[in-house]
Amino acid sequence: MRKLILLVISVLTLSLGLLGCGNAEESSTPGKKSESKEPVSIRMQIAWPSDSDRGLAVREVLNQFEAKNPNIKVELVGSAQGDQKLLTQILSGKAPEVIQVAYRDLLGLAPQQGFNDLTKELSGLKDNYYEQSWDQALYEKKVYGLPWLGHTIQLVYNKDLFEKAGIKEAPKTWAELYEAAKKLTVDTNGDGKIDQYGIGLVGKQTYDITWMVNMFMTQAGAELVKQDGNEYKIAVNSPEAKEALEFYKKLVTETSPPDTTNKDGGGVMADFRNQVVAMEFQGPWGVTDIWKSGNTFKVGAAAMTEGPAGKGADVSTYMLSIPTGVEGAKFDASIELIKYLGSKEAQEMIMKGEKINGEYYPFRIPIRKDLADMQYLKDHPEFNIFIEGLKYPSISTPIPAWTQIETEVYTSILNQVVSGQLSIEEGLKTIEERGNDIIKQSK
Repeated sequence: MRKLILLVISVLTLSLGLLGCGNAEESSTPGKKSESKEPVSIRMQIAWPSDSDRGLAVREVLNQFEAKNPNIKVELVGSAQGDQKLLTQILSGKAPEVIQVAYRDLLGLAPQQGFNDLTKELSGLKDNYYEQSWDQALYEKKVYGLPWLGHTIQLVYNKDLFEKAGIKEAPKTWAELYEAAKKLTVDTNGDGKIDQYGIGLVGKQTYDITWMVNMFMTQAGAELVKQDGNEYKIAVNSPEAKEALEFYKKLVTETSPPDTTNKDGGGVMADFRNQVVAMEFQGPWGVTDIWKSGNTFKVGAAAMTEGPAGKGADVSTYMLSIPTGVEGAKFDASIELIKYLGSKEAQEMIMKGEKINGEYYPFRIPIRKDLADMQYLKDHPEFNIFIEGLKYPSISTPIPAWTQIETEVYTSILNQVVSGQLSIEEGLKTIEERGNDIIKQSK
């Protein structure tokens, strides 16, 4: 019963709504058809509605897979079914055969036997990925999914406002970030009130505040948890974490809009789009959002700034996993599909992006590490930085229990610290105490 309760808790946090050179192991390599002739139908669950622009982009790849494997038909299922229905499907054995799942949710479900162990089928593909991305598919050294799509968060900035302020290049360090943000925080119309701010940051009590603050934690050298023997303990009550929060609060107070404590990632994007802020931390969609809006200004992307301990960019990977209960021909067909979707050919198709008004816009980055030669990245080098970010990750969900800690404690405390309701010292102490209690209770 305890495992069932933990499974329910883990799945209810599922962020499906958020929130890749081929080798001998890749049986679905381009041009090679499945040797099995028996017809089989499977379903694939993605994180977006199946009839959305992103869903249609995935459907194009599935059509190519079906052409190479005529005996396998794939029905695309969108996220509109909802988390609770998905929970029921997993527990009843009626979930789609292939599920796109965020790594943080895979980490929560794998200990509860929510997904099949795919070590035998997929471990030969490890060399196609950066170590950090591959490790996100593991639980207790077993493989529970294949890295498919993902993102890293980098600095996105308004080139026009930079030029107007006399800033010649994107900031590379904390000091340069603060200096640039201060210079870009100005009264543009002379009415005595600041109406343009240097940087947009998240302050609202949402998941967005966690990954954004965690990047600064990583850059300062702080850790969320540390292993003590066979146990994990909360590690954020440290001088490094305090330094990170002090810098974050400084940026919020001096260089961000006054309503920052009510802003999530979407609100920051809107401020950047409307030129209320000159910089933001976003994934590749931060660039394409401006393209979609008619290119009202020149947008640039640069590497995440370095803190005292170096760089740290939020890295989130969507895995392709197979729920427990999928067996026989459907399991084999699911493995074929997952291997194809992880192939270089399929990854290049996904990078083309979603089609909107006749134009294609990337919405995630491919996770394979051998795609630097793809034509799209040659034509749009600004996206290379999002792939480079895979080399310096800030991991926001280090252990299975962290999802619960995040939901019940972390987001709320960060909001209170950023808004000034709690001191940094009080906040970090509370996270440590309540977080350790949750870890003990989760055993």
